[in-house]
Amino acid sequence: MGRGNIPPDQHPQRPDPEQGRSATRMGFFMVLVFFFGAVILIGIGVTFLSIPDQSAVWAYGAFALAGVCVILAVRRIVRISTGKEKY
Repeated sequence: MGRGNIPPDQHPQRPDPEQGRSATRMGFFMVLVFFFGAVILIGIGVTFLSIPDQSAVWAYGAFALAGVCVILAVRRIVRISTGKEKY
C-alpha cells in the first residue's frame, strides 16, 4: 500500500473549538490598555489645567474619558471573573 492510499474507514478530525472566534477579543490585555489610556488622559487633563491660556473644557473632557476607560476596565474585569468573557 503506497503513501497516497488512505483507507476509507478513517474518522474525520474534530473541528477546532477556537475556529471562528474574533481576533479582536483581547481579554485581560484590554484591561491594561484601558488603565494605561486613563493614566494618559489624566496627564493630558492635568496639563491643560496647568496652562493658564487653555480652556478647562479640554481638561474636563479628558477626565471624563479617563473615567469611561476606568469603567470599561472594571466592567471587563467583572465579566472575566464571572466567566462571561474568556481571557
